[in-house]
Amino acid sequence: MKRLFLVITGLILLSNQANAQDAFRESAVKAMNEAAIRASKIVEDTVAKEKYWYIKNNLTFNTEQNMFENWEAGGVSSFAFSTFYKGFFNYSKKKVKWDNSVELGYGKMRQDNNGEGIFDKGNIFRKNEDKIELNSIIGYKAFSHWNYSALINFKSQFDEGFKNDTILVSAFLSPAYLTTSVGLEYKPRPYLSVLISPLTGRTTIVGDNRLAKKGNFGLEQDGHCDFAFGSYIKIFFEKEVFKNVNVLSKLEFFNDYDKAPFLKNTDINFETYVTMKVNKYLSAFINVQVVYDYDFSSDLQFKERIGLSIPLDF
Repeated sequence: MKRLFLVITGLILLSNQANAQDAFRESAVKAMNEAAIRASKIVEDTVAKEKYWYIKNNLTFNTEQNMFENWEAGGVSSFAFSTFYKGFFNYSKKKVKWDNSVELGYGKMRQDNNGEGIFDKGNIFRKNEDKIELNSIIGYKAFSHWNYSALINFKSQFDEGFKNDTILVSAFLSPAYLTTSVGLEYKPRPYLSVLISPLTGRTTIVGDNRLAKKGNFGLEQDGHCDFAFGSYIKIFFEKEVFKNVNVLSKLEFFNDYDKAPFLKNTDINFETYVTMKVNKYLSAFINVQVVYDYDFSSDLQFKERIGLSIPLDF
């Protein structure tokens, strides 16, 4: 009898324990299912949520070498390298658009001018690319494809530049141009915009005393800063026009209201950068820039570059 009682008691305990384990399992499975449903909703909300920022970065490395030795047709050996960075940080939400861009470039070249070899100490490096440009334009939708807009643009260079290796013509922040404007922007497409501003201020900065003494860039002798008030127009285009062919183009006009005649004193800057992707690791590029600035020279300034590069997009 005693043994029977113990057996029955044991079976009851085992049954209760099994029921408890089953209940625990059901609770655990239920909790896991609820967590999975909540997680899936979070993922769906994240995917479905509209993205307000568009960010694109591009870094390219370029190099070139020419070697001539006892060459019948003649020629000068040279070595060149450069690097470029372009970054776009654009924000768009409802009626507000805010486009930001950074363009940096620097490069040098060395020629065998004395016939003793490219890297002979008698030959020097000269810069073949030097650029700092920052842009920020914020707009609020006015009507149709037009926006009320405000722009800030900054341009300068990193290093000293010489004419004929002896005459200093530029240095870091000498000159530097800070342009601020308020106006209307016409943006019919995401890749095309036209800014028209009758209210524009441009500050010219010359930080280097050697250049300030010369009174270049429209400044008085020993002057370090000059402010001009005028009108400004900027046309911007950036698009993949064909598969693996991207075009970035800018055209700018600035006129100082205090200077006449109008056409003669209108500064013009045109730049086009065409990138053609060869494969994942290599691309070709063409860069053309034409500048007219009467304060610097009455002649057109022209720069052209063609080459191969290693692009990094991130």
